[in-house]
Amino acid sequence: MILRNAALRHGRILASPMSRPCLRKLTTELKTDDRPDADSNAAAQSWPAQQSSPAQPKTMSATTSKKRKQKLVQEFIMSLGSDSAQEHRGDAWTKSHQVGSLGAVLTPAQQFAEFQRIQKKTRSLGSHVERRYAPTELISNPPGPEDVSLELLMASQAHMGHNTSLWNPANSRYIYGVRQGIHIISLETIAAHLRRAARVVEEVSYRGGVVLFVGTRKGQMEIVTKAAELAGACHLFTKWTPGAITNRDVILKTQATKVVDHLDGELEGFDMYKGMARPLLPDLVVCLNPLENYTLLYECGLKNIPTIGVIDTNVDPSWVTYTIPANDDSLRAMAVVAGVLGKAGQKGKERRLQDASRGNVSWNTSPELTRHMSKEVQAAVVKRKEVMGRMQSNVQGFTEEEQKLLRLRNGDVDLEVNEDEMVNMMSKTALDDAGETVVKAVDGSAGTKKQPGSMGKRLADIEAQLQRVSQQATHIELAVVGKLQT
Repeated sequence: MILRNAALRHGRILASPMSRPCLRKLTTELKTDDRPDADSNAAAQSWPAQQSSPAQPKTMSATTSKKRKQKLVQEFIMSLGSDSAQEHRGDAWTKSHQVGSLGAVLTPAQQFAEFQRIQKKTRSLGSHVERRYAPTELISNPPGPEDVSLELLMASQAHMGHNTSLWNPANSRYIYGVRQGIHIISLETIAAHLRRAARVVEEVSYRGGVVLFVGTRKGQMEIVTKAAELAGACHLFTKWTPGAITNRDVILKTQATKVVDHLDGELEGFDMYKGMARPLLPDLVVCLNPLENYTLLYECGLKNIPTIGVIDTNVDPSWVTYTIPANDDSLRAMAVVAGVLGKAGQKGKERRLQDASRGNVSWNTSPELTRHMSKEVQAAVVKRKEVMGRMQSNVQGFTEEEQKLLRLRNGDVDLEVNEDEMVNMMSKTALDDAGETVVKAVDGSAGTKKQPGSMGKRLADIEAQLQRVSQQATHIELAVVGKLQT
């Protein structure tokens, strides 16, 4: 039995641990000395004939020893009630005491006020840490390409490679050395390749390209989502569907397509094109874990889509177009890489929108959309010609004899009047009719000066007719100008 738990077995709780003297009292063995003393030895040597029996050791029977131990334990337990009372002393700062050897006695409130006064005076002393690490800061406020430094890359453990037995010899140009059996990637190489990739993302975003950020490992969802949000791009944090690029017409046929203008505003009137348009292909793919997305990189190679990938020491750098040698197992390093590329895409998007607001568009319309727009324009022109033909037959500027002469001059074929000539004729006819109406109204007003109210109504009707005619002429001119520009 463990003696420290003796009181617990008897239903009591110890107020204080057992003392060492008590533990010495409760020993379970009785040591005896079996060696004979010097007198007996001497007698045995002097009188060899007389053999005395050796002294029997004083041993306790098992029952007597057990009862004695139980009695001692009971006595000790009974004594705990009186001996366990201890004086409770609180912390020194909760009581008034003297501060310093010659200081005055201060209460706890006065001590705290003195502490605040000293802290306020000494706050500006000592070292000042300018940049401290916050786990969420790299995602909420990532660094830009101009903020990339060797200290930042080392702090994010971007230089840590894999074991030397797992390396790919093609990465020897990126490796600085070996330390404790692990390859160390050169920080200068990481910074140079990261800045180059940032320039690529910025130019693709400036020219209105579609950028896809891919990170399918655990913990990379928030990283790629934030980077895509900054760059105005797309993101993927789940498993890549094989064939989403090479067989996009079948796999992505249910995905919606959006047509935007030079200021990224969605355009209306392209419902027919959205229903028949093919799914879009990304113009650039940024992959944070190429080992798990080899199928994606292979499909991008088949379609000549450039890729940017984070290449660790165990990855083949020939899988991607633009390499970023870094530690792909560190979430902090991946947050730095994705944040820098996201900031670069944001900068390119802002440049593109600024130039577009000035009238300089940095991208070209896709060939499919151009063909669709040309077909729509041709259909609109044909429809407009039909409407203009109907209007031409109802023009009051031509008499029946004049229309007959025009048909005879063109071989009994209806005359196809140019749209500009048609607009001029319609506007001239409308103005002549309005002028005749004004003259008639003036003559009538001169003949009937006694009806001022009727004259005012006629003038108001004439002005309304003139406004309608001018509006019709303006609409026709705008339609013709739009056709000429297209």
